[in-house]
Amino acid sequence: MNKKIIITKESEPIKYLIKKDKKIIILFELVGELTYCLDKDYYGFIIKTIIGQMLSNKVGDIITDRLLKLCKTGRIDIVSISALSFDEIFSIGISRKKTQCIIDFTQYYIKNEYKYKKISKLTDEDLITEITSIKGLGLWSAKMFLLFVLGRDNIIPYEDTAYQQAFNWYYGLSIFPAKTDVLKLCRKWNPYNSIVARYLYIALDSNLTKNSFVSYKKIKNKNYT
Repeated sequence: MNKKIIITKESEPIKYLIKKDKKIIILFELVGELTYCLDKDYYGFIIKTIIGQMLSNKVGDIITDRLLKLCKTGRIDIVSISALSFDEIFSIGISRKKTQCIIDFTQYYIKNEYKYKKISKLTDEDLITEITSIKGLGLWSAKMFLLFVLGRDNIIPYEDTAYQQAFNWYYGLSIFPAKTDVLKLCRKWNPYNSIVARYLYIALDSNLTKNSFVSYKKIKNKNYT
């Protein structure tokens, strides 16, 4: 069973973030305590990530479910995917490029599984280099892996559309800033950018972003030091 991680207002990362950015109090109060588990299925996560590239979560989930139904083991694993042909994978409604990427990654993983058993020991930079060396997997895929599988603390997924939308909401921006400006704005959240990202994702998924962030300023700053 995957270990459950719980972030409360008493957690050191939240205390640290509030000292650096008082607006985090509002975000925390809106979302509440954070509870999550890391996905320990390295292979399955990457396959789902390939499917989800440039798609909404809803569409990605639908296509992933279609692939799951083709898997004889009942899960997206090497045994099941290796047994599928190009046409079978292509038939679930993804592009030829993604289909080939799934096949290529599966073959790569079979040959290099030993690397993935040790991958958690690599630095963020080395992990990104390793993952993006595989054709079809870019920075977005690498950062999703770092954030949701390995639970690295200081990931800024500025390539992700959902993160961009929530980031703009938090700062009251109409256009997502250039990479250098994003990194400057996120500097105050170091070394806990991943926690802020998770809160921003939940705010977006919970439709909190339908109202401007400024409209939530009435939330009191009590019980925080």
